[in-house]
Amino acid sequence: MTAFALINPVQAVQVWEAQFRETVKPETMAGHRLLMSIRRETRKDSQSAVFHGLIGQIGAHLGGELSDKDDAKRILLSAFRIDTLNTPDLKDEWAKLGDLRMGRGLRGEVVLLGNQTRELSVKLASAFITWLEAFGAEHGVRFKTPKSWGDAP
Repeated sequence: MTAFALINPVQAVQVWEAQFRETVKPETMAGHRLLMSIRRETRKDSQSAVFHGLIGQIGAHLGGELSDKDDAKRILLSAFRIDTLNTPDLKDEWAKLGDLRMGRGLRGEVVLLGNQTRELSVKLASAFITWLEAFGAEHGVRFKTPKSWGDAP
């Protein structure tokens, strides 16, 4: 799957025309069906790389329930949400995402329902990175900054 950040109408038309020429026309002429989707950007890919890196380092340092990266992401996002839910500059951002809640699964297990990192706005993702850095510092994590983190936040 190819993703493009569309910034303005002129650039969007240029991307569409190039994709039509290079991919859509040849693939559909060959009888292949294609799916196309357009969605609003929630957070930047560079932000995602940064907070995933921070989460991995926190989990490696603290261990326990944070050892598994997916579990750590959910646990840390939940703590970040609780810590920032009523912060004036983030309150509206959280309201747009709705409630985070727990439910009972089909086999009696507890299931986390609601917010996920892919739904974070650019503003929330940036605040999450800052929160993760502070959380890690409070717990003695010495972060390493990989080159792959790019220019985020």
